[in-house]
Amino acid sequence: MKSGIKIAPKKNNKKKNKGKEVAVAVQQETPQINKSYEIVDEYDIIPRVVSIEIAWNKDTMETLYIVHEPEITEAELQEVKVISKNMEQIVRSSNNLPTDFSVKDIEQIIDSYMNSKRTKIPKTSIDKYKYYIQRDYEGFGPLDPIIRDQFVEDISCNGIGIPIFIEHKRHGPLRTNILFASEKDLDSYVIRLAQLCGKEISMNDPIMDGTFPQGHRIQITYGNEISTKGSSFTFRLFRETPFTPVEIVKYGAATAEIVTYLWFAVENLKSGIIAGVPGVGKTSTLNAMMMFIPPNTKVFSIEETREINIMHENWVATSTRESVYNQGNLSGHNAPIGMFELVRMAMRQRPTYILLGEIRGRESYSLFQAISTGHTAYSTIHADSMDTLVNRLESTPLNIPRVLISSLNFVIFNKFVKIGNRMVRKITEIDEVIGVDSETREILYNKVYSFDFNMNTQIYSGYSRILKEIQQSRRMSDEEFKEEFERRKKLVELMVDANIVDYANLTRIVNIYYKDPAFALRMAGSG
Repeated sequence: MKSGIKIAPKKNNKKKNKGKEVAVAVQQETPQINKSYEIVDEYDIIPRVVSIEIAWNKDTMETLYIVHEPEITEAELQEVKVISKNMEQIVRSSNNLPTDFSVKDIEQIIDSYMNSKRTKIPKTSIDKYKYYIQRDYEGFGPLDPIIRDQFVEDISCNGIGIPIFIEHKRHGPLRTNILFASEKDLDSYVIRLAQLCGKEISMNDPIMDGTFPQGHRIQITYGNEISTKGSSFTFRLFRETPFTPVEIVKYGAATAEIVTYLWFAVENLKSGIIAGVPGVGKTSTLNAMMMFIPPNTKVFSIEETREINIMHENWVATSTRESVYNQGNLSGHNAPIGMFELVRMAMRQRPTYILLGEIRGRESYSLFQAISTGHTAYSTIHADSMDTLVNRLESTPLNIPRVLISSLNFVIFNKFVKIGNRMVRKITEIDEVIGVDSETREILYNKVYSFDFNMNTQIYSGYSRILKEIQQSRRMSDEEFKEEFERRKKLVELMVDANIVDYANLTRIVNIYYKDPAFALRMAGSG
């Protein structure tokens, strides 16, 4: 791991690129190390090959995200281009190079090519060449290290000569040391990104929304007619492993007590909505909560773009379909399948839990009807208070009557909170819906948890209708239920202390807890 910030060599972007070459169009501008910079975090992306440094600039009061890749000289860069071009000629069966390479082992091709060369290449250079060629033909090119980073949630490119910006789980929004220096390089890159999504983008059709095979989402604008600073794009990265309750506590979004409350709510079929502004972690909270779904129960999820990821075996994951051209269809297109149709389909399959990616259209009415008839459902919505939430649900196009809104059990509010110089995600409020006032017709609710901005902590109000109902349904005394709550809370705290963030291990401990609480506590590290 590097101990300081080093200056990366500048790439010569003035030279003409001929043929299909390794993408080296991204210029890295790494600041010189001096007393103004302090390394606040560092970790590897590829051990001994690619690393990340988070550096705090005391003068500008800015935190930087610095990517360190193997340093490459201009002579080595030119040789990488030659190797790439020669490899293309060797494996070419069509003009579509990415397709050719996708069915072959690039490392084997590189090794074969290197062994066939008369001039021996130093091993250090061979490893470096392999990295850059694989990065560009198997990965996402210059942004591959960032996309590999498990702590990065969003990546934004705003145009030519503007640094790439990211949203980091630990450090919030950061400027990187990477930028696209020329219009040609940026345009070529976004065209390739579109192709990786199985789509095309051009001046005639300059806006594209796509999903990569890995689940990442992207929105692209091509050229400078729509985006005046040149082509732009925004990545929304998809985690292969779901966000867990332990991570929610670990990163400060919630306390072990709140996680325990959510455990009881999910296990006992209480329906809820997670509300907040875009990017505040609503879906991450939803994924973490769903880890408490009991094993073998049926789950049905409905989304426009895949984001829900719960690793539950008895789970039907569905997504909408746009109108698709089909020559075999007389109309020329397959009919679109929207969220409304999928909600209706879910009703027929009688799942225990229904997960709707986001409340936004007429399907929401059917979802609330399902809740009112006894189904357990969870979803997300853009709202920052109970008043805003109720107004949003009642307004067009949702048009949910208050009598149906009152069938909801609880609402979680996620917000950005400024801690020092950082904006962090917090669960700032949990409200339990009580009903509708018979005279004023106002939604009645109990604020179970609220956030004290001075103390920077979540505070329990002292009463929860949901917990009281669960206690009564289990015929437990106040003391017995308090003991059970504290035991589960202790289990969560032990898993946080032991850094048990692996979904499989965490799920196994929770499932064992239902049968043998003492053994589960020992597994989590209580001795």
